[in-house]
Amino acid sequence: MKKRRVLKRRIKRIFTFFLISTFLFLWINQNISWQEKKIVFEKEDIEEILDHEEEYPEELLSMLEKYPDMEDYVLDYPRKKGKVFSDTIGDFDKTEVPLLLQYDERWGYGFYGDSPLSVNGCGPTSIAMIYAYLTKDNSLTPYEIASYSEKEGYYVEGSGTSWTLITEGMADFGILGKEIPLSKDTFTYYLERGIPILASMGKGDFTDTGHFIVLTKIENGKIKINDSMSKERSSKLWDYEILKPQIKNVWVFELI
Repeated sequence: MKKRRVLKRRIKRIFTFFLISTFLFLWINQNISWQEKKIVFEKEDIEEILDHEEEYPEELLSMLEKYPDMEDYVLDYPRKKGKVFSDTIGDFDKTEVPLLLQYDERWGYGFYGDSPLSVNGCGPTSIAMIYAYLTKDNSLTPYEIASYSEKEGYYVEGSGTSWTLITEGMADFGILGKEIPLSKDTFTYYLERGIPILASMGKGDFTDTGHFIVLTKIENGKIKINDSMSKERSSKLWDYEILKPQIKNVWVFELI
């Protein structure tokens, strides 16, 4: 309980600062309408979450502290937990690897093991991005991959997705991953040929424990990524030298 109280105070401080900063910016900018200024007051949703914190897993509150854009997802969690609202990922640009988010309300409330997909679904979500790009098919969702992974024993309690889902299990969906060397030349070879790379990340910019991301292409000499947990990190370009010490393993997929 003490940990939850500390977490609650930290979230309140973060969103109080956000409210004040946003209000001042919008108020000063006279080119913005009053309707747009009203968004400041809509942050009462955070108070709703904190006033009913017992309805939310502690891990979700911790994530909300790091990722404020999860607010709508977290707010609806008590009402939607365990439910899945889509059997496709929707339309996407087939020339690009689509960015899918674990906390997308279409599948993020579904459970993967003992937690919602939003918490531990980086593996299935990252693989779903690569599957969609390679097959040009939008019918395989992160939740469907997660359900298969759990049913077939590729989900490891306390750890998440086993690497064998990549190199064995995904064969049932017509793609299969293979390990590749961790080197700048290797990354350049595959990414310049339009072949995305799945990376398992260790502690660093992306996680304190473990996380999967997708390296999608080379742009301006740097690496573009899709991070299923962060739109912000996905919008940046990354130096290979920054990523390398954080990477535990890498794979590319091929159609079979």
